[in-house]
Amino acid sequence: MLTGRTGDQALVREINLSIILNALRDHSPISRASLAAVTGLNKTTVSSLVQQLTDARFVSQVGVDKTEDTGRPGILLELNPGAGCIIGAEIGVDFVSVIITNFAIETIWRHYESTNLRDGQASILKTTLDTIRKGIRKTKDQCGKILGLGLGVPGLVDVSSGQLLFAPNLRWQDVPLRKMLEREFDFPIYVDNEANMAALAESYFGVARGSRSVLYVSAGVGLGGGIVLDGRILPGAAGFTGEVGHMTIDPQGQQCNCGNKGCWETLVSQGALFDRVRKAIAGGKTSKLTEYTGGDLDSLTVPLVARAAGEKDQVALDALNETGVYLGIGLANLVNALNPEIVVFGGILSVASEFLVPVIKRIISERALQWSVEQMQVLVASHGLDACAMGGIASVYHQVLSQPFKSARTNNGGNRKEQVFTRRGGEAMANNA
Repeated sequence: MLTGRTGDQALVREINLSIILNALRDHSPISRASLAAVTGLNKTTVSSLVQQLTDARFVSQVGVDKTEDTGRPGILLELNPGAGCIIGAEIGVDFVSVIITNFAIETIWRHYESTNLRDGQASILKTTLDTIRKGIRKTKDQCGKILGLGLGVPGLVDVSSGQLLFAPNLRWQDVPLRKMLEREFDFPIYVDNEANMAALAESYFGVARGSRSVLYVSAGVGLGGGIVLDGRILPGAAGFTGEVGHMTIDPQGQQCNCGNKGCWETLVSQGALFDRVRKAIAGGKTSKLTEYTGGDLDSLTVPLVARAAGEKDQVALDALNETGVYLGIGLANLVNALNPEIVVFGGILSVASEFLVPVIKRIISERALQWSVEQMQVLVASHGLDACAMGGIASVYHQVLSQPFKSARTNNGGNRKEQVFTRRGGEAMANNA
């Protein structure tokens, strides 16, 4: 019976610590007295918990609250930026991106590395590891310890094991990403679908902060989605919620990389946009995009199409309009099914949001149920192409705020190979090169 009570007390303490940290996230700087008022915890409990969090460096004092009418000024508190660093990473179809922030979610290091599918899986994974190691080395003096790493990838992920099951646009299958990373680093590691990570970023740090129900859609090489309810990713029975790009829109449509035909992503990806441009030019229409690409339409990019549209190029405008119509049709279906407060539009196609979003809104308004649309907003992702990596940071941040002392077990940099180098000299450096 005593053990049960001890366990109950530990659970209550963990919950209360999380309540304090989340209140500090939302209301900093704030005094202990105000924390008690905001959280509903008594002042003695708040003082005890704050002391524990301060001793662990998760909380710091930042000044005096002279507005309190309590006889003496209260000490103002906030989350301590120096509590540790968080790593967010993304493996894209043609790039690797890594961002490192402090505990105040201020970016202290970032790196973007282009990759090529022709180089193969092993080469891309090596680039990912090398980039993370480089970031840890560069920020070691600023970070002290690493609180965790969140990695987003474009495919189906078994979140419980961190295994990438299937990534059609990468052409990868059954890749044990978390195990691979855990062999290299000894801090907590989280792996999820890239759109889920991006959805979490916009809910924690972006345009959807404070919203209870968020649908995030990322349009680029493929199309992914993430659903956030009350600050948490909606996982589904097997963890695969959000694979919206593989809804069938046209049963007789193009072959998709997933093996199906007529998937939504075949109609709204950047490849579909470029195909519309090429088809129009091949049909005899003139476009500034021929000039911009030197006649090599295989070198089209979304920024180039957006630039041409901004200069009233009709081919670009028509291609974006048709892409926007199909985006709107798919989103109208999802709005009817999910009834979100906010739809967040991200991915590389959001570079052309000036032209796409008005069309998307019009089609949703025409096709979705009036009652679902009335209370809903369509917004552009505030983190742009960084949304997934920032979502990796959000996944770690959420875990730290939920269980701070479990996260505090992290080491002083976390790179096992580099620790071996410290003990054994140049042998490990050769392995790390």
